[in-house]
Amino acid sequence: MSSLDLFSMPYEYHIGTVYRTDSYRVSVFCPEEAQLRKIHVNGYALLHTSDPNTRLVGRIDRVQRLEPETVAMMREVRPDGDGGVHAEVNNEITVTALGTLQGSGGKRDRPFYTRAVETLPEIGAQCYLLTGSFLTLFTGLVSWGTATTGAALTLGSYTVSPEAKAVLDGNALFQRHALIVGSTGSGKSWTAATIIEQAAKLPGANMIVFDVHGEYAPLQAHGNIARFRMAGPGDLEEPAENVLFLPYWLLGYEDMLSLMLDRSDENAPNQAMALTNAVIRAKQKALAEAGMQEEWRALTIDSPVPYDLDEVMSELSALNKERVLNPATNKENNGPFHGKFNRFLPRIAAKRSDRRQGFLFQPGERQMNPGYLDELAHALMQAGGGGTPGIKLVDFSDVPSDLLPIAVGLMAKLVFQVQQWSEEETRHPIALVCDEAHLYLPGRSSADAAETRSLAHFERIAKEGRKYGISLVIVSQRPSELNKTVASQCNNVIALRLSNPLDKAAVSDMLPEHLGGVKDVLPSLGIGEAIVVGDACLLPSRIKVDEPECKPGSKSVQYWDVWSKGGNRQRLSLAVRNIRRQRSGIKTH
Repeated sequence: MSSLDLFSMPYEYHIGTVYRTDSYRVSVFCPEEAQLRKIHVNGYALLHTSDPNTRLVGRIDRVQRLEPETVAMMREVRPDGDGGVHAEVNNEITVTALGTLQGSGGKRDRPFYTRAVETLPEIGAQCYLLTGSFLTLFTGLVSWGTATTGAALTLGSYTVSPEAKAVLDGNALFQRHALIVGSTGSGKSWTAATIIEQAAKLPGANMIVFDVHGEYAPLQAHGNIARFRMAGPGDLEEPAENVLFLPYWLLGYEDMLSLMLDRSDENAPNQAMALTNAVIRAKQKALAEAGMQEEWRALTIDSPVPYDLDEVMSELSALNKERVLNPATNKENNGPFHGKFNRFLPRIAAKRSDRRQGFLFQPGERQMNPGYLDELAHALMQAGGGGTPGIKLVDFSDVPSDLLPIAVGLMAKLVFQVQQWSEEETRHPIALVCDEAHLYLPGRSSADAAETRSLAHFERIAKEGRKYGISLVIVSQRPSELNKTVASQCNNVIALRLSNPLDKAAVSDMLPEHLGGVKDVLPSLGIGEAIVVGDACLLPSRIKVDEPECKPGSKSVQYWDVWSKGGNRQRLSLAVRNIRRQRSGIKTH
């Protein structure tokens, strides 16, 4: 146990005496000029109460020096409980109550903090500045069970007290979901990388990072981080070992219809019914040939069973041309589905031939084996330990933007299903880090059919994921464009610099009302500075985020400096060749 004691702070931290209390605000007179210089707005204070085992924790909202004539005026218009203001006291501090610190004793073996303001300090109570090692000691209460083992999650240091480490509760951060937002260049990728790196140091870590632009690739230098790529147009013939496919047979019923069906087609209901029946028959045939009788008996349209899409299309094509004999006239008439697939069949053929959608519709022999689902689950979800990396970076940079919601949503659905059907006693928690989430988690009003299905998977994870040990860390530069249901479930907010009024308003709505002026500093935050609010931190805090050991490849280009140097090293012919071959990193000879 540290020799520091929050309930017996030394006099050097004393800043004044309470002279007025009002709801959640406390006014303190600071008599010493030297102490006044140590006090900063948005810093923290610890106030005594009538209970010696209880302290009030507050945030400093205002520091004001009162000139002698102002003090004289206060004596007339604002008398205190003793009938007057002491003229020798001329510095005023306003503190907003944030919560209550209870000391150890009884059934508690350590101090306990609650956000409930159970009591306010009496007139004359002493006020101390909560800073430095005492602030570190206080914030360490959130990770009491892990801090002593060196496994605490440290995001950075407090802006008002750089020597105090900002410790977060790693359990609460992931249990309650987290939202990391900030404008371009504000440091949100660094913040996400700092959290990822600290998770990578834990032997049993389990995390998937949806890396939309491939910028987190440098993090694979850590021994507990692996990197995969979604199959792009250039990976279909000879995919590398770390290339992933999400074959069409993983699609559930609603996903399949949203991707293949045109709801505006008047024949859509007939197409949906015939497609469903054909897919079930194809899956039954595949299971029968594989001798998987138990799976055959439990088969549904949503069962992830590889089936031959050619057979399905052949059956639908036959229905589209079918002619049936009319016994009454002894003549052939058009069948019930004749001509119903005239638009459907060419649309599916176009999707299957589109190499951009190859990760879905052009799987190889390996991906059409039933064992590929096991392989995919182990690659993405196997927790760290025994040489297996616990952090998995999945690079989606080769997936076209219009297909990104489908790919990300399908992977999230797979993770949720595996967690849902795992044995509860052996289920290992996993977190999904959703980088640039506004690209595939938009508001429902602006989502198309495929995006709506992706949203459905993430909304379910946001609302039910805690029960199955699956968490979301949402990273975005446009919080105003994020899906409201998903964002509202994030009880931890790490907000870096935001200047756009819509984005600022969206984040401000997620912050507690009593934060007051903290919201107003969002546009003025420095690079790597963040306002952190939520269940993972004891206090709403302004934190300078630590730089990650391996920085993401998102560093801003220094235009003027580069232009000033002259010359041109860009290999334009290589870029043109990469465009045509749809593969990056092709070497020229």
